Amino acid sequence: MNTADEHLAARRILAVTEEELQRIILDIHDGPVQKLFAALSQVSLLQARASQGAVPQDQLVEVLNRVSSLLESSLGEIKTSLGTFRPPEFVRRNLLSVIEGLIIQHEEFTGCPVDFEAQTPIPRVSLPVKIALYRILQEALSNAFQHAAVKRVRVRLSAAGSTVRLEVIDDGRGFVPPPLVGPEATERIEHIGLRGMRERVSLAGGTFQISSAPGAGTHIVVEVTADE
Repeated sequence: MNTADEHLAARRILAVTEEELQRIILDIHDGPVQKLFAALSQVSLLQARASQGAVPQDQLVEVLNRVSSLLESSLGEIKTSLGTFRPPEFVRRNLLSVIEGLIIQHEEFTGCPVDFEAQTPIPRVSLPVKIALYRILQEALSNAFQHAAVKRVRVRLSAAGSTVRLEVIDDGRGFVPPPLVGPEATERIEHIGLRGMRERVSLAGGTFQISSAPGAGTHIVVEVTADE
């Protein structure tokens, strides 16, 4: 990748990052913030009723159950949002450990199991490559859970010579992927996740491929070069 391509990829990733932040802010506002407001309203209503006299046991239990459900749901959404900002200690941990940690986190937050297969040994990769692979897998797992309607996802991590290969496979709904390279490459806001993957791989000097079709699932392949 020449200098001009690097500058273009850097500008694109900055734009994608800004859109991602805006999306996270909206998700938090429209999700957990609204649920916390609803929980607060329920507590305020309960306080008002209590100030007027004893609250019947059945009403008390009903309101507390609603509040508990709202708080539990909000906490789960906040944890998921924080997960996008709180990557593991990339410098200290190797790539395999980072990928395993992300998969465990995804399973805990979503309840969606991931079948993980790693061909060891996995060679060492640079910090930027490690971060890029982490973010790409994070986005791919999130997409599979939110949009593909699948109960399991397969992840493969392997190496051949100096090439490290990451694959994410699901047998979900599938879709028609937009063009990601060339003059017709998508810049549409609804493709922000795919654009983020594309730019991260580009900055890492790797390749990104996505194969999908309606009803045929999705297969993502990322290849990057390991440290010399």
